[in-house]
Amino acid sequence: MEKFSQRAFLLCLLTALLAVPAGTALYSRKDTTAYYENRSLAELPNLTAEALWTGTLGADLESWYSDHVPGRTTLLKADTAAQLKLLHRPAVNEVVIAGDVLLPLLPYEERAAEEYPALAAAAAEPFGKLSAHIRACGGTFCYVGIPEQRVYFRDRYPDYLSRHNTEAAAGDAAYARAMAAAGVDFLDMGAVYDAQGHRSEYYSAVDHHYNYYGAYAAYRAVLDHLAEAGWDLPVLTEEDLEFRELPNPYIATRNRKLYNLWPNDERAVIGVQRDPVPFTRYDNGQPSDKPLFALPEADYLPATYNLYMGGDFAETVLETDRPDLPNALIFGDSFTNALETLLYASFNETRILDLRHYDGMSLRAYVDTYRPDIVLCVQNDTFYYLGGGNNNVWEDP
Repeated sequence: MEKFSQRAFLLCLLTALLAVPAGTALYSRKDTTAYYENRSLAELPNLTAEALWTGTLGADLESWYSDHVPGRTTLLKADTAAQLKLLHRPAVNEVVIAGDVLLPLLPYEERAAEEYPALAAAAAEPFGKLSAHIRACGGTFCYVGIPEQRVYFRDRYPDYLSRHNTEAAAGDAAYARAMAAAGVDFLDMGAVYDAQGHRSEYYSAVDHHYNYYGAYAAYRAVLDHLAEAGWDLPVLTEEDLEFRELPNPYIATRNRKLYNLWPNDERAVIGVQRDPVPFTRYDNGQPSDKPLFALPEADYLPATYNLYMGGDFAETVLETDRPDLPNALIFGDSFTNALETLLYASFNETRILDLRHYDGMSLRAYVDTYRPDIVLCVQNDTFYYLGGGNNNVWEDP
């Protein structure tokens, strides 16, 4: 009897041990992405001799199990709620609750101010070569530098946390000086926003981008800057647009990490043209019927910054069939997305690249192939000193 009990216990234990991963394997077929974490979930690894020999199978299985254990999202959401509402922690899931805005938790280590001039000169050099090449082709180049949300709201950080003041002050200033020294026309939107009163309504409280009002201010600043350079372009004035607040909850990047548990009544805004400029769109070389604003299917569904142009694409082309207007090339990070819904209306053809994803040809070759009249680089200031991506702008022949 005792031996039977022992065997029954072992059988039950083994069944329980196998049931959880078996249930996880069945459950894992339902989800391939983690919505709140904005990433793909690990796939069930294949059992191969190589994976067993190298020892990667165990690590891959652990990652897969961690991603697909039943109730994972519920448990993470409950943990986030406890940290926010019971423990009142100032930073949760690497998000800082800074009064009425959400900001990223930053490491205390950052570069010293004296390091930035040399770094800025090196970063500006390829843009100087690109600018000279575009001028030689008869075009105009302008680099539009935009503060990231954490930089714009850096004074909201609690005093006991790092806000990377040196990066935001010394780093940005050194970059602007280096661009000027390299012969690059640099439009500092941080200075423009400051001159306009550094309005809090220009930036999202829950996302790392500006909002549509901030994007519109940047659009007008860009067109004013191009007008000073001699370009006569049509402008979408505030009277030409209906600024419309969407009913959807705006979850965005910061509150998304908090499982949308931070109290927030912010709504995304779009600018609907009263007399729309029609366009033909191509994404990654294929005809596309995507609109300027990819709205959620229902009012209760959350909206993110990806509603502008439908998010990032390697290449987008918008043709308006107005050959009397110049052609433009815009490249840069996701801060271009909201701008694209406005800028295209000022050009005949607008080509948009994100060099983090585009690999069809080098940027120099792209300029030589399509000969744009105006080239704009749009990047946020936290990317100034990063290599690759939209900083990879020049290859010597």
